Amino acid sequence: MKKLEVVIKDEQEEEMGREMLSGIYGVIQKYGCMGVSVRADTITDQGCIQIPEFLKRKKERRG
Repeated sequence: MKKLEVVIKDEQEEEMGREMLSGIYGVIQKYGCMGVSVRADTITDQGCIQIPEFLKRKKERRG
């Protein structure tokens, strides 16, 4: 299983997000994969870098 997460903060983030999702759907169709979930959310800017959950879990396992 593979999880990808991208966070964009830019004036054109909406357009960039749509293009990325379009590319993801193209790859899904190319490989005929059915076990895929694609989600896009808008998050609030908290003024700091947010560490993705999957990186936090990896760090805890090493600890």
